[in-house]
Amino acid sequence: MDRQEWAWQRAAEHGAAAGGPVTLETVCGAGAEVMGADGYGVTLVAAPGVRELHCASDPLGVLVEEVQLACGQGPCTDAYAGLVPVLIADLETAAGRWPGFAPVVAGRGARAVFAFALQVAGVRLGVVDFYRRRAGPLTEDQVADGVAFAAVAAGVAFRSHPAPGALPAAVGGEPPYGFPPVVHQAAGMLAAQLGLEVGEALLRLRAHAFLQDEPLSDLARQILGRRLTLDSDQEPGPSL
Repeated sequence: MDRQEWAWQRAAEHGAAAGGPVTLETVCGAGAEVMGADGYGVTLVAAPGVRELHCASDPLGVLVEEVQLACGQGPCTDAYAGLVPVLIADLETAAGRWPGFAPVVAGRGARAVFAFALQVAGVRLGVVDFYRRRAGPLTEDQVADGVAFAAVAAGVAFRSHPAPGALPAAVGGEPPYGFPPVVHQAAGMLAAQLGLEVGEALLRLRAHAFLQDEPLSDLARQILGRRLTLDSDQEPGPSL
């Protein structure tokens, strides 16, 4: 049995233990367990130039993905662009490389991030990030495991959304994965307040989150709760 087949088997066992089929969540959960990671986050391509959070293991995994989406930099972006693993053993040494990402995430408890691109037949689907709360590198075997689980995850992602713009609907009538619904709601409110297109309002939210070193979903809740109002002349920030 080769490593990818073994990874699939571990993902199937993980899914069976949870009482369900193999999904991106079970694949990445099994991968995190094997690699000694504390959690994961998956960002997928929703449309050309648009990337969205698909799933994450926990709030810190969400933060790792959201900060990268907000500032447009980080291991996820580099792994997607270069199609090679981006392995950061200590985020505290990466502030110069990603000033908008590394200090924010390291300050909230993620000390190491290991990003693996998801692709099938040359089609880039997104990236899985595994994180640890402690600094330290992966072993050679753990890197190989990460590549194998990323390959399995890419196959699952391709079957569930074979073309950009076709993200799978969430289960149980909940809104589809992407930015949390609260972010889209806040963008709509901001667009109405400032007379903007919703897309530009979302850019302004992301810019403010980046400049204020704040999670995007927290900022959105402040706007919806009318505890924060953005100025109409605020400059939009970087995009992915």
